[in-house]
Amino acid sequence: MKVLLIIEGTYPWYRGGVSEWVYRYLSHLQEFDFTILQIATDEFQGLNPSEALYPLTDNISDFIRISPPEPGSDTSAYLEHWYNQSLSSYTLSDSDFDLVHVTNTGFAGWLGSRFANQTDTPLLLTEHAIYWKEIEMGAVALECGYKIPEGSRDKINMMSSFKELALYTYKNAEQVVTVSESNIPYQKELGATDIKYIPNGIPASWLRSEKSRADRPVIGWVGRCAEMKNPLAFFELVDGFRGQSITPKFRMLLSDANENELEKQVRSVCRDYPEVECIWNQPAKNFFSDFDFLSITSHNESQPLVMLEALAHKALPVGFRVGDLTEKYGLVSSPGSSLESLAGKITRLWNNRQHFNRYVNTRFDRVKENHTWEHIFSDYEALMMNMSRVEEAAEE
Repeated sequence: MKVLLIIEGTYPWYRGGVSEWVYRYLSHLQEFDFTILQIATDEFQGLNPSEALYPLTDNISDFIRISPPEPGSDTSAYLEHWYNQSLSSYTLSDSDFDLVHVTNTGFAGWLGSRFANQTDTPLLLTEHAIYWKEIEMGAVALECGYKIPEGSRDKINMMSSFKELALYTYKNAEQVVTVSESNIPYQKELGATDIKYIPNGIPASWLRSEKSRADRPVIGWVGRCAEMKNPLAFFELVDGFRGQSITPKFRMLLSDANENELEKQVRSVCRDYPEVECIWNQPAKNFFSDFDFLSITSHNESQPLVMLEALAHKALPVGFRVGDLTEKYGLVSSPGSSLESLAGKITRLWNNRQHFNRYVNTRFDRVKENHTWEHIFSDYEALMMNMSRVEEAAEE
């Protein structure tokens, strides 16, 4: 089966949940033939895929990169101009794809919808992040490297534009898949119907049946150094433990997100907190086994992959309730409460070790039963075969 996969930024150069999902998706669907169309800024386009963080899988027959559009006052006009200009050098319409698969409702969603309509090809949407919601919550850049304007009126206009893109993508997608249960109400608000929930996952080999723990807990933070991930809040959590009865070890695993001012600020604050070990651009997998807790401080989330990766190693996610970080998966506080009070909850749970172990094991079991890549991508394979022209040809 020939699939046109349209993504924005992420794989194969940058660490993060969507990059990991794309890599695992490609790795598990070895029988499919993929052309990847990546929407990315010039900075991404100057990089060599063969020298990237993630390897290019053998089932990628072509990797094409185009720039995101330059917005104008007439959304339809500038998108149509971008579509014609960007694809004029390629013969994608002659490739006879069996399926178009997009990973968001932003520029990738619009372009995928437009191309699917032009070629009469089924469109599958897997929505990871809701872009208009991220803009509303203060994002300064999108995955493709596209910068969000700073002015409040410009942000409102941009949020409205991305709502239009989402509505258009939902309308044209033959199947909408969400990785996050918490996103479903927002998707329905803009007209999505028959939404299928297929969650994020982890490799089954990551699951740990046993774990030894020291007297002092290790509290970690893992993520891109991006405003939406709110890394500076972790230092406030560190402050919240100053009056508690435990003295945790703190470890941050940060990766570049091309938000230079924030990175400078985080590096500066790190120097003022010698009790926090700050590690840059290293694989998180090498450190999860030492964690007892994982702090998630994001302003907005869908289903954070790092939450599942931590639980696979029996590290308990903690934070304010955001996206799918709820009591089902972690120890949470209501948004608006203090990080000092969250530190108190962590302390009380840690000091009751028997209750702590039961609490973690219950959530570990949920990940084991529902969140392995092997199970998830078998669902995708069945769904994609059912949607595609391959299935139609077999029925004829």
